[in-house]
Amino acid sequence: MIPKVEFVYSYPYDMSLFSLAGKKWDRKYVKLTQRRIKTLETAWRKVEKRVFGEMVKATGFRWKEKKITCFIVNIGGCFSVPLTVRIIGRKGKMMGIEEIIDILVHELIHVFIMSNGIHKKEKPWNEFKREAMGTKTHIYVHAIHKQLYLKIFGIKRLKKDIEKAKFLDKVIQPGYSRAWEIVEQYGHENLIKRLRSAT
Repeated sequence: MIPKVEFVYSYPYDMSLFSLAGKKWDRKYVKLTQRRIKTLETAWRKVEKRVFGEMVKATGFRWKEKKITCFIVNIGGCFSVPLTVRIIGRKGKMMGIEEIIDILVHELIHVFIMSNGIHKKEKPWNEFKREAMGTKTHIYVHAIHKQLYLKIFGIKRLKKDIEKAKFLDKVIQPGYSRAWEIVEQYGHENLIKRLRSAT
C-alpha cells in the first residue's frame, strides 16, 4: 500500500506553538500557510509515489496507513508524532520547497520505522548501544534517506543535508552528524540490510 500525505494547517496548533515559544501569533499566517501548502502539495505529489515506493523496495517493509496527516506550522520543531513540519526557518524566512520536502521525508522515515515496529527490536541497535540517543535514533533514518537522495533527489541535496546536521547538533541535540558518520562508515545499503534482517 502506498499512502498519501494530507497537508493540514491547524491554526489552534500553530497558535499553541507560538505561545510556547513566547511569541505572538498573527492571523496573516492562515493565508500565508494555505498558499505555501498548495505549492508544497504540487511539488510533493510529483515525487510522493516514488519516495514511498523506494522506501518499501529498499527495506522490504510495508506502509500500514492509507493516509498520513502532516501538520504544517510556522514555528517550533519538526517531528514525526504528530507528523509536523515547519515552513519558516529559524531566522524567520520562508524555507524553500526542496528543504521542506527533505524535512518531510526525514520525518516520514521516522514514521515508517515506527509503524513497522523496528524501534522496538534490539538486533539493529545492539552494536550502537554506546552511542548517544540522538545518534541511535538517526542511523537508520539517515541510511534510508541516503538511498532516497541517491535514487530520487540527487547528491547535491544529500551533501546539503549532511552539512545541515552540524547545525542541528547545536540547536536540537547532538547526534545528527555522528549518525551520518556511521552511515558512511558502514554503508547505507549494509545498514538497510540489517533492518531487513531484524524482522
